Amino acid sequence: MVKVKRNAVKNDAKKAARKDSTDSVVEHDSPDEDQSDLEQAISSTDDGFEEPSPVRKDPQPTSASQSKLKPKKNKFKDEAKNVKPPTLEEMKELRDTRNLFHSNLFKLQVKEMLEELQLKTKYSEFIEHWLESFTAFAAQLKDGLMEGSNLEVPLRLSQKATGFMFSKPTRDPYLIGAASTGTLLGPKIVVDVALEMPKESIHKEDYINLRYDQRRALYLTYVTERMREYPEYAQDLFSFNYFANNPLKPVLELTPAAKQVTKHLQIRLFITAPLNSFKPGRFVPWNNNIRPAFYKDEWDEEEPLPSTQHYNANVLFDLTLSENQKHLDQFFKGKRNFQDGLLLLKVWLRQRELNVGFSGFGAHILGSFIVYLNQHRVLHQSSSSYQVARTVWNQLANTDWTSGISLAPTGLKADDMEKVAKHYDVVFLDVTNQYNLCANIPLHLYQRVRAEAKLAVDLLNDTKINSFPYIFMQKCPLYSRVDNILKITNYSCVEQMLLLHSKPRVKYDYADYGYPQLLQLLTELLQKGLSERVQAILPLETATVAWPVESEAPAIGKYIQLGFILHPDHAYEVLNKGPAANDDPEGAAEFRRFWGDKSNLRRFQDGSITEAVVWGTAQDAPFKKRLIVRQIVLHLLEHHLQVDSKDVQYIASELEQVYRLSPWFKVAHLKTKLPIEQETDSEALSPHVIRCYDELARQLHGLDELPLEIVSISGTSPVFRYCEPQPVLPQARLKGDHILATQVQQVVIQLGQSGKWPSELTALRALKTAFLIEIGEKLEAQFRLKWSITSEGLLVLKQGFCFMIQLAHSKELALVKQAVTDRGVTTYVDNPESRALEREHHILPKVSGALHSLHQTHSAFGPTVLLAKRWIATQLLDEGLWPAMATELLVAHLFQQRHAPQPIASPQAGFIRFLQLLSHTDWTSELILLNFNNSWQEQQIADLENSFRTDRQSYPHLVVATSYDQQHAGRLWTSEQAPNRPVLGHVTKLARHSFEMIQTSLMSKDLRFVRPAQLFRASNEGYDLVIQLKPDLVPNTLCYDLGSPFVSFGQPNFQIPLAGVDRLAAVVSQLRSAYSDFAAFFYNPHGGKELAIMWRPPSEFAPKPFKVNEVQACTPCDNGKVQVNRETLLEDFKLLLKDFYLRIATPEELRREQREHQQPKRYFNNEKEKETEKDSPKPKKQKLQGSAKTTPKTKKQKLQGTVKTTLKPKKQKLNAPVTTKLPKQNRTIKASTLSASN
Repeated sequence: MVKVKRNAVKNDAKKAARKDSTDSVVEHDSPDEDQSDLEQAISSTDDGFEEPSPVRKDPQPTSASQSKLKPKKNKFKDEAKNVKPPTLEEMKELRDTRNLFHSNLFKLQVKEMLEELQLKTKYSEFIEHWLESFTAFAAQLKDGLMEGSNLEVPLRLSQKATGFMFSKPTRDPYLIGAASTGTLLGPKIVVDVALEMPKESIHKEDYINLRYDQRRALYLTYVTERMREYPEYAQDLFSFNYFANNPLKPVLELTPAAKQVTKHLQIRLFITAPLNSFKPGRFVPWNNNIRPAFYKDEWDEEEPLPSTQHYNANVLFDLTLSENQKHLDQFFKGKRNFQDGLLLLKVWLRQRELNVGFSGFGAHILGSFIVYLNQHRVLHQSSSSYQVARTVWNQLANTDWTSGISLAPTGLKADDMEKVAKHYDVVFLDVTNQYNLCANIPLHLYQRVRAEAKLAVDLLNDTKINSFPYIFMQKCPLYSRVDNILKITNYSCVEQMLLLHSKPRVKYDYADYGYPQLLQLLTELLQKGLSERVQAILPLETATVAWPVESEAPAIGKYIQLGFILHPDHAYEVLNKGPAANDDPEGAAEFRRFWGDKSNLRRFQDGSITEAVVWGTAQDAPFKKRLIVRQIVLHLLEHHLQVDSKDVQYIASELEQVYRLSPWFKVAHLKTKLPIEQETDSEALSPHVIRCYDELARQLHGLDELPLEIVSISGTSPVFRYCEPQPVLPQARLKGDHILATQVQQVVIQLGQSGKWPSELTALRALKTAFLIEIGEKLEAQFRLKWSITSEGLLVLKQGFCFMIQLAHSKELALVKQAVTDRGVTTYVDNPESRALEREHHILPKVSGALHSLHQTHSAFGPTVLLAKRWIATQLLDEGLWPAMATELLVAHLFQQRHAPQPIASPQAGFIRFLQLLSHTDWTSELILLNFNNSWQEQQIADLENSFRTDRQSYPHLVVATSYDQQHAGRLWTSEQAPNRPVLGHVTKLARHSFEMIQTSLMSKDLRFVRPAQLFRASNEGYDLVIQLKPDLVPNTLCYDLGSPFVSFGQPNFQIPLAGVDRLAAVVSQLRSAYSDFAAFFYNPHGGKELAIMWRPPSEFAPKPFKVNEVQACTPCDNGKVQVNRETLLEDFKLLLKDFYLRIATPEELRREQREHQQPKRYFNNEKEKETEKDSPKPKKQKLQGSAKTTPKTKKQKLQGTVKTTLKPKKQKLNAPVTTKLPKQNRTIKASTLSASN
């Protein structure tokens, strides 16, 4: 990845922000006198951003008396007389900045990056010295017979290597590639050097049957052996490698021993041949240069020999290299603007890893395309580096190379070009009109390059974002763009496919190299079978690893990895419909032959009878539909290539297991009429809750004789936007006067306007309670729904789901904000309570609706959030450390991004991008904006960004803002404490580690894809203490549980608690509010049964002066100071956790117990504690789902109470104590006293 000094870029960005406020010419100081020669050379070259000449100022008066000598008018005239008008260069710079860039920010960032990419003098001097040394070495080589060698020839030969006659080169070695054009790119600088074999060493028949390639490999071996004997190279490291993963292109990789360059520079030696080594026309695409007899195959003499266009292009690469390099050198020499433009393009290409492997889109193609555009007057000599890069992207996106283009000044005739284009997917002929620069590039990869180029142009045209980091800084490897991945690494399986199914013409064309044969075989088959379901099938390659020159050349190309970019609208269709047998019998027969026994004759509702393949039903769960592409691929491999599914690895939905229903929970025990399967998940269960909510909303609207009309009803719980990772099952029930429910769904009701609401907050809330009681009574009377009133709102039980109905009123918000000053003036000031109320009642309903719409547009949004939330929770981060809404909005940001070439079609791919976002974002300078429905004006966005830059310390560490946040934008969904700076850094490190694990498993030949337990289970290291909780008091998660990081699996507990009561979360909140200065608390909110504790730094426990308000958990020590005692803190923790506490241990003790399989030992020996533990329920006596075991009645009374009012006490049902009591004088108020205002 390109390393750019971010601090310098940020400083330039700040300067640019100040500079954007005016269009006048800024005065510049003269350059420093001690500026280095290299810096002066760089600043004096034309990089597309010409520096304005310095504007001189008149000397100012040195004293006040002197300043009074001249009148103000004369002073103004004198200054105006001495100020020079803008020069031509300055005017050009201003015009370019105004026309080409959104602001100076992008320009300064590009300029800073180009300065960082400039080659240091020590490297350029070393390269020059090394080339001189190598030229002297080549000149002293002598002709001779290669009778034996201590080195292995870097090519698998079909004949022995003895008897090779070496001829000394007649031409000096020369630089090729980036070293020759002046566009070397770090951090690992690779210098390519060519050594040309003399024509005399090549026989006229060497063009046939790989003879040239064998001679070339032998020549390279001989030169390498002599170099190792040469004193100047004796200490260097020698190794062989395949250029572009091509086994016919071995190169020598030499790492110099010089200390100043050894870690950052590598030299590659290419062996080439003169263009006139063979007769013209030997290597045209339609000729055959590998005979079937070479592979001991039989061929009908009457049949024409198949063309070997790809092998021919492989030889032409060497023969035309000198001419092509000469043409590029003539163009790029001394043109800093074009060199910098190519550097920008190379950075863009490398960040996307489009240039890797046998099928890679190399940077030399972009360099040749720049020359091509200049020849056709699309680029001009005065074009800046930015214009060069932008024009190349624009032309790449809007031109089609499948019909062929040519770099030669004359070009080919249309008929000849058409003839060449028939043999390749993409055609870009070189300056000789013989070699196709894009010979090995498949069509899908070329289309991906075009898509990325179009995206770059769109980003540059988007004035609302700074496109620089997205184009140049953000790493976007190809595997992160795909939705599904197919890996075939079984050697015998690959050999079988090549032997039985690879066509002979393809075998000869690629000289029996397995990888391109596999690529063509699989791509053609899968493209035909998947059709519109995929947008692209891309090869995913990694560069081959170099090997020592003494070792045998490795066999490569015996495995393949393909990435599928799915089409969201067609990928999950359950039907493949074929032609009608009556209308097209041949087409129907071909359809049956292609699909095999999966094809059946079916009658459809429109009356047609056709062949069809059915992969599922329309009622299937989404996770099943997401596996349809996998079913098709595996079926085609087995039916056509006889490849068993166990011999391949198809990566599609492995991680989605984490939000499926736990197999420990038996759906058969549920008393419900809903069609719920045992193998269901949170995503499939959400529609049941939403349909039940919709019916409840209709019933609420249909209530008779309500004092005020219900204007709107909004569901604000995550399940209503498909973002609830915990499976929501219809298991809520009424027990006595109380409702038991694992989860409660929040519903907010907006009432019509009325002027009769009380102006006192307590009275208003009491009247809201009365209104909710009346709603509950009417729901019971009209629809027989059970209900209960709590301090939070109205609990309604419907079809096994529990809903919490709350009333929202703007007057309540105003009363919460109301404050009276010391002078008696009433003011309205935001406070934490008002922000929370406004967020839950007024802003969250809008955001929830927007996220629901986003899921309707992108079906992968909801399950991506489920994966992200499960990952956050399994890292022991609950709502108090990382808000769940922050996760939802970050994922929504990914789906709203304009810098993605295609929408995310699979949740697993979305989760990988979520980890990439967390691990590579600089949160101190990044502001996440979500402009739902484009309701944010550009000026509002600009004002928020300006406020964020200028007053960063007033914003949380993680800043997320939506267009509905109003004046709270950036401070509503996160806070200074959630997440705080350590937690945000912790999450960033965890995400980076998880992303690297996924990356390694995806691109490795030998590793299988990462298992969910490797990602979705926290580490047990780094914590000081672990408090084990009583397992019978903490219900297990309904999700698929991957285990605890501290203890082994225990018996599951699916007890249903009181609705809306989460005692553990409340206790942890109390611990944090009281002891956050001394310890941090972590637990898994999804059924975690351990509370991990991390002590604050030792400085917090150092002795300190005695203060009355700072003596919590302190004990006296020397010198009249006090010190925080950890043992006292533990006693306090135990006191708060007295209902949950089981024992305290260190992670090391727990790990040791796991290893030794010992029974847990009690941490404390107090007899009273032992008696308490004996009375507590034991895990062995836990009951599974259906038992509905609850705490004793005495404990219930502590949790739940009643409110005595005169509002129909017989009907009133209470589930928890109502904290807001009705005033004495208002206890007889009825909800019917409200009426709509006129």
